[in-house]
Amino acid sequence: MHGKPRFAWRDKTERTVSEIVAEDGILSSRDILFIVEQLCILLGNRQPEDAEERWGCIHPDAIVVQRGGDVRMGNRDLPLSSMSAYLPPELGRTGLASPDTQVYALGTLMLYMATGQEGRVDADTALADHALAALIGRCTAFDPKDRFQDIGELLAAVRRERWVWKRAISASLAVVCVCLLAASFVFLWREGAAQGGVAGESDAFGSGYADGYRQGFSDAPGIGIAGASFDARNGSLAGNMAADEGPCAAYSGEGVSFVLDGSVFQMDPHTGAVKIVASDIGAYSLQYYDGWIYCCTEDDIVRIDPKTATAETVCDSRGGQLYIVDDAFYLYDSAGTGYLYRIDPGTWAMTQLNGAMEYRCLNIVDGKLYYVDPSRGGSICSSDLDGGNVSLISSGSYTGLCVYDGRIYAATEDELIRMDLNGGNPQVMSALPAYSPNVSDGGIFYISGSGRTLEWMSLDGRRRYTVVSTRTDSFNVAGAWILYRNEEDGGTLWRVRISGADNARVAR
Repeated sequence: MHGKPRFAWRDKTERTVSEIVAEDGILSSRDILFIVEQLCILLGNRQPEDAEERWGCIHPDAIVVQRGGDVRMGNRDLPLSSMSAYLPPELGRTGLASPDTQVYALGTLMLYMATGQEGRVDADTALADHALAALIGRCTAFDPKDRFQDIGELLAAVRRERWVWKRAISASLAVVCVCLLAASFVFLWREGAAQGGVAGESDAFGSGYADGYRQGFSDAPGIGIAGASFDARNGSLAGNMAADEGPCAAYSGEGVSFVLDGSVFQMDPHTGAVKIVASDIGAYSLQYYDGWIYCCTEDDIVRIDPKTATAETVCDSRGGQLYIVDDAFYLYDSAGTGYLYRIDPGTWAMTQLNGAMEYRCLNIVDGKLYYVDPSRGGSICSSDLDGGNVSLISSGSYTGLCVYDGRIYAATEDELIRMDLNGGNPQVMSALPAYSPNVSDGGIFYISGSGRTLEWMSLDGRRRYTVVSTRTDSFNVAGAWILYRNEEDGGTLWRVRISGADNARVAR
């Protein structure tokens, strides 16, 4: 084919796309457009009976590029977990061989070839080639209506861009020739030694800049991820409340407080330096509010001044869970009666709000309770604070939920779903098993797949990133840090920045 690039490899006649990126770095826009054009042609020529099999080959490990520039699809049988970045968010409602799925997978493949990342960065901000970024955006748009509708439409767009590239290269070569001709008269007057020195310096700068840019990009994990902002009206994030013993971490805006083996610690959010605030008090269900660290012990609710480490008992804990939501204090007596109490922060007197109930992943939002009801098989329900006006929001079996910005983010053993507070407009965010959604202005953190990796997703679902690849039991988000239980280290407490950096076991 006219314009086919040739690849100069010494010892191999062909390599997969993932091998090319790993060994040589990211590809040029010209090579990316050529490879995608060939894939579109191959997909367009497929037979109906092998459409499902050919779709499974749209992955860097299974796209093979030969030395002479020919492209073919391998027959590797890749597990669904490794394909997750190449699956559109709405996969639960479409087939693997649908046009939307193929277009989305090719868009993610282009992003990988251009950046070395799989759905973890925004093409508009990560790519200098705005035309290529626009193509990727049209392929991976969150709304299927905004994408190319089929392979043929994508192929036409790619061919237009390749034609523009050819015209631009021809024009550039003509300009370069004229400039070189004119410049030659000037440079002939200069000494050869000076000319060589300037040329060498220029080449070194260009090579160093390119290598530094690629290395810097690969050394910046989690680019674009923001931490959860400090919320003065709430003691901890709603998603942190889902742990069996309540939240183990909270963010004050100046420090990260957390519980380890019954003791309370505080960590500098910038340096990661840790100091002990209260030792061996049996602390759990930790919150931060109005300058105080609050936590439960077996018998009492205690508050601690993080600056002076002085502690005082405020009221009976009943062995339950403490909630501080919208400047109001609540205690759910999960270990005993199952009653929900409101606590007066002036007198610390408790007022019973409702009768015995079993709540899982309880969220208190605008005077309403949202929770997973074990008595209804894990369905999502809501009620008033006093337990009245119980409503079934969504039937089925849910492993967890988190309410944020007027929407419910719910996890099942099949997918992560977002829905309105009344259960309307359900939207599949991830088509893999999900657990413990934790949502804030910083995005969606959740445990994903059978491997239970700790993942981040942007609120619009367009960008995803693996924060921790090891098996995760539970986790809390506190500012720009995550405290999590590492199943591969016996369930011990680890800490990691939201970018995936500074991942280490927490030591006392």
